[in-house]
Amino acid sequence: MFQELDVVTLNHDFEEHGLKKNSKGTIVHCYADEQAFEVEFLSESGETLALLTLAKSDIELEREAIGAEVLAIIHGLPVDL
Repeated sequence: MFQELDVVTLNHDFEEHGLKKNSKGTIVHCYADEQAFEVEFLSESGETLALLTLAKSDIELEREAIGAEVLAIIHGLPVDL
């Protein structure tokens, strides 16, 4: 499911680290049980903002998040388009 170097988004805010829901990070380590991951979040200049150990429930693959956003947009379109 998740693997190292996957780009993921947060499912909720991590205010103590200045990270908002949908912030993008990169998995840099997958633990053997595949229930926890080390995820690095970078600034636009490439500096590390945070390196967090996150549960599977805290993240989703970026492409899945984008797919959900596209569906929400489509469902919001007028029927007579």
